Amino acid sequence: MELLQAGAPLAEDWADLIKQVKEANDIVDVVGGYVALRQAGSTFVGLCPFHDDHNPSFRVDPRWQNYRCWSCGKYGDVFSFVQEHDRVGFKEALELLARRAGIVIHKEGPSPEARRRALLLDVVRWAELQFQECLRYEPSADEARKYVAERKLAGETVRRFGIGFAPLAGDWLVQKARKDAVPSDLLEAVGLIAPRQTGNGFYDRFRDRVMFPIRDPRGQTVGFGGRILPSSPYVSRAPKYYNSAETPLFSKSQCLYGLDEARQAGAKAGSLAVVEGYTDVLMAHQLGVTNVVSTMGTALNAHHVQHLRRFAPRVVLIFDADAGGDTGVDRALDIFASEDVDLAIATLPEGMDPCDLLVQHGAEPFREALAGAVDALDFKLSRVLARDSSQGVEGQRRAVDAVLAIIALAPELPGQAGAIKRELMVTRIAHRLGLREELVWARLNELRERRRRSARKEAPGEKPEEPERARPKRPAPSQERELLEVLLAEPALVPIAAAKLAPEQITHPVVKDLVAALFRLHAAGEPPELDQLRLEIDDPEVAEYLLRLQYVGRQHSDRPAWLNKILAAFRERQVLTETKELQNQLRAAGDHDQALDLLRQLQNQTASLESGAPAVVGAGS
Repeated sequence: MELLQAGAPLAEDWADLIKQVKEANDIVDVVGGYVALRQAGSTFVGLCPFHDDHNPSFRVDPRWQNYRCWSCGKYGDVFSFVQEHDRVGFKEALELLARRAGIVIHKEGPSPEARRRALLLDVVRWAELQFQECLRYEPSADEARKYVAERKLAGETVRRFGIGFAPLAGDWLVQKARKDAVPSDLLEAVGLIAPRQTGNGFYDRFRDRVMFPIRDPRGQTVGFGGRILPSSPYVSRAPKYYNSAETPLFSKSQCLYGLDEARQAGAKAGSLAVVEGYTDVLMAHQLGVTNVVSTMGTALNAHHVQHLRRFAPRVVLIFDADAGGDTGVDRALDIFASEDVDLAIATLPEGMDPCDLLVQHGAEPFREALAGAVDALDFKLSRVLARDSSQGVEGQRRAVDAVLAIIALAPELPGQAGAIKRELMVTRIAHRLGLREELVWARLNELRERRRRSARKEAPGEKPEEPERARPKRPAPSQERELLEVLLAEPALVPIAAAKLAPEQITHPVVKDLVAALFRLHAAGEPPELDQLRLEIDDPEVAEYLLRLQYVGRQHSDRPAWLNKILAAFRERQVLTETKELQNQLRAAGDHDQALDLLRQLQNQTASLESGAPAVVGAGS
């Protein structure tokens, strides 16, 4: 097996790779693949893909290789565009653009972890091809082909989702790997084979199963789900569905089946629907409802929702009418209360799972169920009121507590957005039950306090958890912001700044961290450039902020003189701070000699401030 593509250029390190990829991907060509652009003078304009744009407000500048929307304010370069549009991190955007340009990231790249991950991905892809070919051509897959046909899955669906088959033989994949020189340790690491208990060789972990490749949002296969054939001799003593073990590539509590195929449709529709099974997803996509994914046999959790939220603002959880008991609904309400997401619940006709409904009645009833979904709070309220309100006042009280207890246990969504969401939930509960809002708030706070007391009893002696520090929102002082502007615009000035300024002299924590990172890059012999810095920063907002600062910095023609002016301002601020401290010490001096020494230091400070030279603080006479 060839684990490294041949015949393509190799980038030896991150700095070279970033530069090479950026130069190979003209921003007009890249953006033009997503947005219809027309030339307007020296720039190109089109409809902004990041908001509902009706008049072309999106401008792409080939000279500076950047874009800007004059309406919604989005700004960035070719990496930012791919990050924002495809909702991926910086390294993922780098890899996508490298692939577009035919540039291969050297497997002997900067980190052993990255090299190993690339090898594991190649091994999984190799196994996927073996399973697919087995389903298509091998006689041992006759029953599997019959099962797929009985599930009404079309050939195009089978091919698009890469469905395959793992035969009954206990070492089929092991033998294939030996023939193709695929390392056994890598196959074991991705959970496809395991060592025999006798210590003699390996056996296949998937046997007599239809294989569903599980892919990440970029379409890379990271694991498998296997459905045992109804005719299998193992059917009575093996689980119906069996997923890959937890590996460096795959975690069933975080992966979502079909997300690679559903994400664009979800972004367009504004929602992603979550079902329970692989065939539910396949049949929905086959019949044109393409914004559908499923979990890996686990309940929907906060990780799933945060992942889905990157692609669509609304998540619709599908429940069968006779399933989806209180536990599932309560979990959904917990997520609804604690995450920045519109989480809704849709129910299907009794006795029908999504695949049955789609096969028997087509796509329209399924679409109607999605359209009729209500948010998790309304769904829970309707359920508890239907169950308890007929039991008089006490039943209504239990209904209130059933809802408020879940909200009280949920982690609080931080910030103003969280406060607004809590306010709206309490208001809705009060209106539905005809209660005063202050009473509902009082009961909610009472339940929260009960939860806190219970937690303290369960963990005696432990210090209360400190709240996570929010990123400071105050603006940076002008000289600190300008320091970043000039260094980002001209990285050659970073060594000069590093020699004359310590990061500790910067008061704004975000600016201090960024300048310190530039200094670290220089000290490590790496180019202290913005693109290199972005390897350490995977926050699109921070990246956009830095790109704007870089743009401002590039407008200054004499950047060395500008840096000298900024450094002089830092020096003056430092001297003034030290002078004030010396004055305070002088007032508190206890003897004549100490006072004289402090007076001489003050004179040195004054002289250095007038001359522009650094002061020698603490020198005696």
